[in-house]
Amino acid sequence: MSEHVPAPVRRRASAPVRETVHPGTPVARARTEEIPTTERAFFVEEFRGSTVVVALPEVEAEGVAALRRSVEGFAAGDTRFVVVLPDADAVAVLLDALATTAVGVESMAATSWDEAALARLWVAAQDEPVLLIDASTAPAVKNAPVPDGAGVPDGDGVPASAAHPGERVAAVCGQVAAGLRASKVMLTDPGGGLGDPARSFVELGHSRAALEADLAARGSAHLLPAAEQALRGGAFSVNLCRAADLEVELFTFDGAGTLLTLGGYTALSPLRVDDLPAVESLVAQGVADGILKPRSREAIARIAATGLGARLRSTGHLAGVVGLETTPYAAQRVGEISGLITVSQFSGAGSGGMLIDGVLQLAAERGLRAVFAVTVSDEAAAFFLRRGFHEVPQSQIPPAKWEGYAPERLALARCYWREVTAITDSAASPAADRLR
Repeated sequence: MSEHVPAPVRRRASAPVRETVHPGTPVARARTEEIPTTERAFFVEEFRGSTVVVALPEVEAEGVAALRRSVEGFAAGDTRFVVVLPDADAVAVLLDALATTAVGVESMAATSWDEAALARLWVAAQDEPVLLIDASTAPAVKNAPVPDGAGVPDGDGVPASAAHPGERVAAVCGQVAAGLRASKVMLTDPGGGLGDPARSFVELGHSRAALEADLAARGSAHLLPAAEQALRGGAFSVNLCRAADLEVELFTFDGAGTLLTLGGYTALSPLRVDDLPAVESLVAQGVADGILKPRSREAIARIAATGLGARLRSTGHLAGVVGLETTPYAAQRVGEISGLITVSQFSGAGSGGMLIDGVLQLAAERGLRAVFAVTVSDEAAAFFLRRGFHEVPQSQIPPAKWEGYAPERLALARCYWREVTAITDSAASPAADRLR
């Protein structure tokens, strides 16, 4: 899938590393009272100057409190919220709940989003930190056009078939998000994220049918067109969660719901010298967790200089890194996959698999006949097996690997091998597209 990858508006600080995991490792869900200060600070910076569109079809105490805490938490970062509500009574409840905060609030009625109305929406979304929109005033439209065959309603109104306020809120949310080209959208639903426990990440291009079936089974099929319209309109991601979990979903790496993307959340690129501090932080945490062996700064720099990073499309932040070391094994035409690690927030976003695909492509381009990886982690072992590697004895690994290797770690080391010849024609693969 080819896609333009927007460059970050400006360089931001690298994500603080609270936890590193091997790709595919389940992560625990954070609770509101346990949100670390470092994670809050990171997301304030992540969404600085951005607009977050929130669909709030049910106005209940827990959800209103979570929204209020989120608005207050992001106030320092000049983050704007546009909240779509079911009716005027709900707007009044939110106005009352936010009245004692230090942020300004404005409200407006949903309408047909022609050019004049869209201009008013843009201005209103900029005038105050919070804009509340009453979805009950949106006109109903029969036989609305369906662009791209995706089941996405156009911006002239809500489908006449919308039977309950939740459907109207979702439809208006999708239209508003697309009209503003907002980068972040939060769809709240009593069912929360997808699955139990909630899956952390779903890419609609690969999982649309499963997502559609899941949402239909719980009576929330209307959320999919809204999510698609927001994503096609420019959102980098749409989060699906319970209203009560808004703060956890917005302020933590682990979240509490499911993140939806169209075309992928991360992209591969070579690492830069500016990334070295972030790579050092990732490796240090991996060592502390017992996943990676201790390395000198020069050894970490070798990982960065020879490797790849998986970056968020929206900001350029690193979601994971991997190195491909070849010099010690040049005589055997073999490369070592080293320092594979991902930030826990993005472990469900496919970053680990993307990094392996990319490093295999690099190995093929460099004329290697095979690559290997050494680990002491059961989770990493299972990951490599899923990616087409097979376990081999330590004697099959080039002897240079074991020079100076700690005896206590050697006793636990497991080795995984993959021939490169099978992927030499991978230039047509999605990973290859992302590397170009």
